[in-house]
Amino acid sequence: MQKKNNPIINILTEKLLFLGGVTKSGKSFLCPIISSFKKTEMFICDSIAENVYYLNFLKMINHNQAKYLFKHIYNERIYNLNIGRNLNRRESDYSSIKKNKNKKLYSQRERSNKEGNIKIQDIKKEQNNYPIMFHDILINPSFIYDSFPKSKVIFIERHPIDLIFDWKRRKYYGQFFTNPRNTTLAFNYKNKTNYPFWCKGHENEFDKLKNSYEKTIFLIEKLYVIQKKNYLKYKKKYNKKLLLIKFESLVENTDVEINKIGKFLNLTKSNFTKKEIKNQRGNRSSTYPERLIRRKKIMNNISNKYRNKLIKLEKIYFE
Repeated sequence: MQKKNNPIINILTEKLLFLGGVTKSGKSFLCPIISSFKKTEMFICDSIAENVYYLNFLKMINHNQAKYLFKHIYNERIYNLNIGRNLNRRESDYSSIKKNKNKKLYSQRERSNKEGNIKIQDIKKEQNNYPIMFHDILINPSFIYDSFPKSKVIFIERHPIDLIFDWKRRKYYGQFFTNPRNTTLAFNYKNKTNYPFWCKGHENEFDKLKNSYEKTIFLIEKLYVIQKKNYLKYKKKYNKKLLLIKFESLVENTDVEINKIGKFLNLTKSNFTKKEIKNQRGNRSSTYPERLIRRKKIMNNISNKYRNKLIKLEKIYFE
């Protein structure tokens, strides 16, 4: 029996830095700061690549097909970034090139006619790093490292109390996934509201919940716990390529944490880094007092079953 040919693609660079966590964990805080380092490009966001990852996680697309698409998407994004194609100039966006240290360089690339094999040679010669903002990066870390073996991953972990509070406020417990601007893979169930991909197989249980706090806890538990367990499972195997950062420490002790991250990535800060830390309101006051107030409010609005779930989430957070 003849084996099927698997699609292949030659990648432009192995120097990808995946910066991820669950929604509202601090990716938009960290990515611009990492992009301010020397030898880094503007960070990339791509929801299509994320959804390929999610479909593979659900076994709805096979590994080799997903791997090909995943690599192809980032190859194209990196090439376009280097020739000045499809650049974001919207000043209010956190991903705008106008906020990046290389804004003049990107303007030059837009005006240049340099492309094709000559540009590919430049990319390989320059050896720049490409930060990538990525949601739920650790649902299947082996796929990331199989696709880009030399890539590095930073997993940003935020206290579950703050996640629950932010998710509920933004209606991430279900209603948001029907919004046309939602880019997270979701499914219909019994012709009802869309359910996010990580809820697949648990729809009946989720559907019975009426309390929005409990819905939020349910969804965060299903999505966060698998990623934290994967971190604990893979941290020794990928000890030089996988780093966990606590959001609270990142925003409160920013200078210390950024130095730690720079050492992990083998990158140095630029003159722009200090300014970017200030832009992101780094080195903030402690969030602990506010968290206590939030915790009390959540506990007062959930059942004993979900109080126990929340306590377990807090325990996992501190592992």
